[in-house]
Amino acid sequence: MIWLLLAVVVAVSLTVGACALWLPDRAPALLGSAKEITSAPAGVQEYTGATQVTMIPTVSQTRELVGNASGTVTEDMSSQGLTSGKTAMKVNGVSVVALATATPMYRDLATGDKGDDVLALNNELARLGLPASAKSTTYTWNTSQGVKQLMSAAGNTSDGSLPLTDVLWIPAASVRVNEWAGTVGATVAGGSVVGKVPGSVTKFSIQNGQPSELDRTVTLIGQTATLKAGTTEVDDAEFCAKVAATQEFQSLTSDMLATGLEASVQLVNPVQALRVPAASVIGVNGSKGCIVSGGRTIKVSIVGSELGASLVEPQGADAAAITSVEIGSGLTGESCR
Repeated sequence: MIWLLLAVVVAVSLTVGACALWLPDRAPALLGSAKEITSAPAGVQEYTGATQVTMIPTVSQTRELVGNASGTVTEDMSSQGLTSGKTAMKVNGVSVVALATATPMYRDLATGDKGDDVLALNNELARLGLPASAKSTTYTWNTSQGVKQLMSAAGNTSDGSLPLTDVLWIPAASVRVNEWAGTVGATVAGGSVVGKVPGSVTKFSIQNGQPSELDRTVTLIGQTATLKAGTTEVDDAEFCAKVAATQEFQSLTSDMLATGLEASVQLVNPVQALRVPAASVIGVNGSKGCIVSGGRTIKVSIVGSELGASLVEPQGADAAAITSVEIGSGLTGESCR
């Protein structure tokens, strides 16, 4: 038995020794350090720039409407808001006409009068399609004819002059009113506030937005407008008014408005962009930068980014012809000029 055990020990020792003779004295090449990657594939894809954003409205301050007539309100036409050229209310049976002039009316006017208020009156009469001397600071015969027609349509008799008591200045061509005092049976006094115009939306801005070099389309509560290249806000009056007029917008509190509204943004015209690793874009300055492909430095405009990749438009090069870009040490010594 002892001899058998000794034989096994000797056999194992000889086997281990033989293996040691055949083992290499260093790690095989497969276990060595990996070769550095200095280039990465690039490819073309359609880019729409579609994304969800938060838009913050800018709302102007509430405006007070100061009446000029004194007496008892005999008719109230404010239920649907006030429109320039239309009757706002009747005081002692006389129509008070709303007028949206660039300069508020502050005095009685007649033929021969001059001033910025006359200029504003002439321009508004012309906008309403009435006779006037547009762009003139003089109350002319044409102005008096326009006033006659304006007052006649409201049910008033007029000799062509414009008494201050017969008009109510409003800040826009059409406005909603709050806290309206011109209700039937109420007593109003000249120089007193008869209503308030709630602040209007003057623009919508993308929260923490980055401008694009391309025009984009923004859709907010079903309303669409163009977000011009290089900007992150929309101040188109018609768009702002349409959004503000929606039931959804009007149901929001001031705190909700301050938080912002969800909107969608995308390019007006999708582009064929080159998708490259973000690390391959060098010398980035705003939306400009460079890539290096085949030893050639190419200037690019950055149009977007997705999952660690940059979407760029090459300048002076065919995007489809670029199949790879340098990265890592492949960019050593390269610069973007």
